[in-house]
Amino acid sequence: MKKQLRNRIKATVLSLTMAAAMVPVCSAPVNAVSVPDSSSITVCKGLSQTMDDTSVYKGTIPEDGADSVTFTLDTNYAGQSFSYGFGCSTAEKPYWLELDKSGEWMEGGAGSKVEGTACKLDKASSTITIDLSEINAKPGGTFEFRCYYSAHWDNSKKDMVANTVKLTDVDFSSGSSSSSSSTPETKNKKSGTWSFKDNKDGTATISATISKQLDELDYELTVGYDDEYYEKKGIVPEEGDPINSHKFKYSDFGIPSDGNVTIESLLVTVESDYDIDKFMYGCGTNVEKGSAADTEYAKAQVSGKANAGYWYNEMGAEVKEELEADGVEFGLEEIGEGTTLEGAGKYIQCLWDVPAEVQECQTTRPSDSIGFQFWYGTKEASKYTEITSKDPVKITGAAITYTVTKTIPYTGSTKTKQKKTLDCTATADSKKNFEISYEDLGITADMRPYAIRFDVSADKPINKLVYGTGTGTTNKSSKYWYQDPVNSAIIGAEEKVEIMWILPDSIAGATPDKSIVNPEGNVVFGYYYGESDTITVDNVEVYYAEVPTEPTTEELKPTLLGDANCDDSVDMSDVVMVMQCTLNPKKYDVDGTSEDRITEIGKINGDVDGKAGLTPNDALIIQRFTLNLIDDFS
Repeated sequence: MKKQLRNRIKATVLSLTMAAAMVPVCSAPVNAVSVPDSSSITVCKGLSQTMDDTSVYKGTIPEDGADSVTFTLDTNYAGQSFSYGFGCSTAEKPYWLELDKSGEWMEGGAGSKVEGTACKLDKASSTITIDLSEINAKPGGTFEFRCYYSAHWDNSKKDMVANTVKLTDVDFSSGSSSSSSSTPETKNKKSGTWSFKDNKDGTATISATISKQLDELDYELTVGYDDEYYEKKGIVPEEGDPINSHKFKYSDFGIPSDGNVTIESLLVTVESDYDIDKFMYGCGTNVEKGSAADTEYAKAQVSGKANAGYWYNEMGAEVKEELEADGVEFGLEEIGEGTTLEGAGKYIQCLWDVPAEVQECQTTRPSDSIGFQFWYGTKEASKYTEITSKDPVKITGAAITYTVTKTIPYTGSTKTKQKKTLDCTATADSKKNFEISYEDLGITADMRPYAIRFDVSADKPINKLVYGTGTGTTNKSSKYWYQDPVNSAIIGAEEKVEIMWILPDSIAGATPDKSIVNPEGNVVFGYYYGESDTITVDNVEVYYAEVPTEPTTEELKPTLLGDANCDDSVDMSDVVMVMQCTLNPKKYDVDGTSEDRITEIGKINGDVDGKAGLTPNDALIIQRFTLNLIDDFS
C-alpha cells in the first residue's frame, strides 16, 4: 500500500491512469459569477465532488485569464492529511506545467519527478490557493486538480485511515491570495516563547510558554440553562442535565502544580450540525477568594449568599450595570463582556485571553478550573432565528496556553546538532519519534537534566505543532520512564520553533541528588501533528546541574558518637537502627531498600566499640550509654 502510494504521488501527469474516476469538465461552471472589475473573479460554486486517492477534477481557466485559483475542501476530520497535484495549460512552451511539492513549476511527461504537495486540512472548510501569476496560465485553457492521498488519524486504531474529502468551490482571481488560518490570534504570550537567566549562584530561572490540548471531547452545551437557572428553581443539576457551560480542571490538561504557572488563554472548539451565524460566549476562572477579580464574592456581599467566591466571570454590560445598581462593588474597573463571533459556521474556534488583572488573582491548583459558557446564538441573522434549547452544540476540543517559570539548580548546558527528520503521518513510531541517549547529548553520570530545548524547523509554517516528551528515570515502579501525561502543542508555529521542556519536580527533584532522571537513559521528542507533515529536529540543548561530590568513607568523621540515625541525639532509637542494619542489611544498610536505611555517617557514628564495622556489640554499648551505665564511649 505504502509503495503504491509513493509511486502514485511521484507519477507524472501523462502517466496517471485515472480515467475511471474523471469528473465532467467544468467548462460552464455551476452558479458562475462574474465581477466586472479589476479583480475579475470567476467562481465555480455549488460543487459536491467527492475526492479520494484516485480522483481528478478537470476544469477550464477563465477566458480573461487568472493569477490564482483557490480550491475549497470540506472534511469531517480535524488534521486531515491531504496530498494533491495540480497542472494547467500555459500560453507558451511547454504548454503544460505541473506544480511540484517544492513550490516550483515543472514540465510533466516521461521521466518527470513532479511530486504531490502534502498539507493538513481543518475540520469543515479549508482552502488551497495556487499562484498562477508566474507561469502565464493560458486563458480558456484546461487545468487538473488531483487527490493523491486522503487520510486521518484514527485514535482507536492508532493508525492513519483512508477517507474522502469534498471539493465544494473553485475560485479564480486576477490577484494571488493565500489561505487563511481559522485559529484566532492571541494577544497574550504565545506558546513557543521561552526565556533563560543564569542567576550566577548555582541556579537559573527558566520560563516557557506552551499549550496543552484535549481532543475528541463530547460536552453538550444547551443555551439558557446556566447555574442561576437551576438556583432559581432550587435544583442541583445532575450529570446529564442540560447546561450551557463546562469547566475544565487544570488536572485534565496535566498542567504542573510546581513552579509559578500563569494561564495565558483558553481555546475551545465548538461544533454544531447546523450553520451558526452569531455565536456569543463568555469565560471564567478560579481566583483567590475575596480578591479584586472575585466577581462572585463581590455579588455575595449584597445577596448574602454563603460560601460564594473563588471565581471570576465575564458578564454582559447590562448585567454588570444592574448588579452595580443593586449595590455590588466589583474590585476590577473593567470586567469582560464576552465575545461575539459573526458568521461562525459549523466549526467554531473560541479564544479567551485571560486579562492581566485576572492573571494576578488566578489560582492554578490541579482541582481549579477554567470555564466556557454558551450565552446566545442565531442561525440566520436575516431571519433572526434564535438558537434555543432544542439546538445544542458540542465542545469537541480545548487547549490551554500557560507559562511556567521555575528556578532550577544549574551548572551549565550542552548543545548538539541533530538534523533528524520526523514524519507525523508515518505509522512507525521510529519515524515520528526522535529518541536519543543523554550520553550522545553530552550528559555524563554526574549531571542531572532540568530542562531540554528542542529546536525544530519545517519547509512551511507548521501552525499547530502537537508533540510529546519523555525521559528515562531510575524509578522502577514507573518502569524507568516518565512521559508527560497530556500532549503539548505550539499554536501558531512558524517554520522554526524553539520548544523548551522544563522537567517537573516529580522527576527532576529540588536538588541534583534528589533527581531520578537517568543520565544513562534516553530522552524522546515525538511529532504527532502539524500543517507540515515533516519537521526536522535541528538542535537539542540540555540544561543540567552536577551532583555534588560526596566525601569517601575514609574522609567522613563522626558528628556525634552513638547517633546512628543522625537526629542529633543518642537514645534507644539509635540502638534499633544499629540492630536493624546488622540483622537485615539488605533492607537497612546504606544500599538497602528501605527509606529508613542507615547513612554512611550514621554507620560511622554508630561504630562505638572501636572495631571496624557495625556489630550487635555496638548496639549493646549504645544501650548501656542511654541507661547511664557508662559515661562515654571511650
